Amino acid sequence: MKCNKRLGQHFIADPLYVERIISISEISSDDIVLEIGTGYGTLTKRLCEKAKIVISYEIDERLFEISQKLLKSYNNLILLNDNALKTKYSFNKIVSNLPYYLSKKFVYWLIKKSFTSATVTLQKDFVEKLISTPSSMNYKAISVVSQLAFNLNIYDKIPPTAFYPPPKVYSYIVKFEPKSQLKLDDSQIKIINQIFTFRGKKIRSLIKHFYKNKIYKLKFNENKIFNLEKRVEDLLPLECFSLAKFLLEQK
Repeated sequence: MKCNKRLGQHFIADPLYVERIISISEISSDDIVLEIGTGYGTLTKRLCEKAKIVISYEIDERLFEISQKLLKSYNNLILLNDNALKTKYSFNKIVSNLPYYLSKKFVYWLIKKSFTSATVTLQKDFVEKLISTPSSMNYKAISVVSQLAFNLNIYDKIPPTAFYPPPKVYSYIVKFEPKSQLKLDDSQIKIINQIFTFRGKKIRSLIKHFYKNKIYKLKFNENKIFNLEKRVEDLLPLECFSLAKFLLEQK
């Protein structure tokens, strides 16, 4: 069957990496697992053999019909032809060979979910953004929110030949585990993204831009929490979070 490039379809075909994903995800017979992108069911089969229930979404109608036939013998599988990010089902783990086009949207969606772990494949350049450090070129808003919200563990580097059709880039197996001590809400995430539109600017300039027509108090400057001469891209994730909270409080 011809693959849909718009949906970023690159199906994992190498049994070695299927087993690595299963091993890293640590699925038990008590787990309810969400899979995003059933594909031909290669990973789905192994999940069904390990988990209590597997909820697998395939948005491509042609593939959904194929996977229905291929996976009909699994009684613990709920197979749906829909958008997984709109699921109403409860789950405690996510395991997925994630379509590349969903990577960023998936991370922001995951921040709002209750789960114990998410083991997914992601393209190399996106993973480098997730784990990037301050002052580096790849350090973005997505780096900050990911590092604030999750413990990120990077595992195997997967070559293009492990997929069908092979993508043009390498991938990694990444495991997300939520940090319980800090919860980001929508307003905080939004303002962190706004902060990073000021890359190259000093914090002092950023604040003046936000409040150019208002009188504001630089509370954190009085307490010497921040160096106002520091540039946005040099802020540590927790500094970004504190700055976002300050900007929201002034509103």
